[in-house]
Amino acid sequence: MTERQKYLRLLSIVIEDLTSNAVDTAVRAGYPVHTTMLNNVRTGRVMNLEHLLALISYGLPGYEVPTELLPAQKPQLT
Repeated sequence: MTERQKYLRLLSIVIEDLTSNAVDTAVRAGYPVHTTMLNNVRTGRVMNLEHLLALISYGLPGYEVPTELLPAQKPQLT
């Protein structure tokens, strides 16, 4: 499954519960991305799986993301 497919599937699961408060909470907590970008991720205009996972962690604490929807591990270069 591609990162885009993972993003879309995860967004389809959480979109009803992920409110704009998640964006505000993430920004206030120091997440290093602008509010506009996070709002675009939350509404599906920008597809960024890592930002969506951050929004979920701030907006839906305790929600466990299915492991098949987590980002692929990037190989470490030595």
